Amino acid sequence: PNTELWRTKARARERLVAFTRKRLKEQLMKRGNPDREVAIAEEVLNSETLTIGFARRFAPYKRADLILKDIERLEKILTNERHPAQIIFAGKAHPHDNMGKELIKKLVQTASKESIRRHMVFLEDYDMEIARHMVQGADVWLNTPRRFMEASGTSGMKAVANGGLHLSVLDGWWDEGY
Repeated sequence: PNTELWRTKARARERLVAFTRKRLKEQLMKRGNPDREVAIAEEVLNSETLTIGFARRFAPYKRADLILKDIERLEKILTNERHPAQIIFAGKAHPHDNMGKELIKKLVQTASKESIRRHMVFLEDYDMEIARHMVQGADVWLNTPRRFMEASGTSGMKAVANGGLHLSVLDGWWDEGY
């Protein structure tokens, strides 16, 4: 029944939020952040809020920062009182990909802004555990590569198989699925 499917998705989102808080707290402690900032990790995200996920290798053509083009609009979306949203980013850049590393730095800086720090998170040390929680718990999977650059897009396939909606440009698997 639809209600059971919805409950299952809601539980997966709850697990994702709890997992993200735990990983963020560990991440902040590892960096030596002040206790006050580490404590904020317990307050990020909301298990009842529309959750957008973006988790993959950070390469410039994947355009993880496209959503940051209009920060004021993004802030309004994330902090809307009636219908808020939240975003969880995770990924790694290739060790020699300085542009990919800059994308991550830009996301981390944006996520640390006081106005949105409870609505946007970047998880470091991307691994299978993060990926599993994200594809199961994200309501919307964000996919913004430059057209004709994405070979397949398996993370998006996994998110859809777990009941996530796809917000994408027509590239990779989504071009074929569409």
